[in-house]
Amino acid sequence: MNPGTDWIDQARRLLDLLRSGDATDGTHASDCQWCPVCKAAAVVRGERPDVTEALADLLTATSTALRSFAEAAAPAHAPEDPAADADEAQPPPPVQQIEIA
Repeated sequence: MNPGTDWIDQARRLLDLLRSGDATDGTHASDCQWCPVCKAAAVVRGERPDVTEALADLLTATSTALRSFAEAAAPAHAPEDPAADADEAQPPPPVQQIEIA
């Protein structure tokens, strides 16, 4: 098995484990509240709305920050000749005429 399919197989097994809710292998009780696997499974199952809300807030703040960073990085210049920019903005035609002698 190559490394590319190995991590896919491991991720698939982890998702199956989280979906089933059976994160126990005999090492702790089924109502475990402290291990990261059981906590993640509870979030996936929707049992922890507080964590889901915190993750949504974090993702919203991250996307806002990335958007503002992208807008700041974009060049903000006013075109001097709008006609020249209009010619540059149009994509080239999909077909080109080639003269054969």
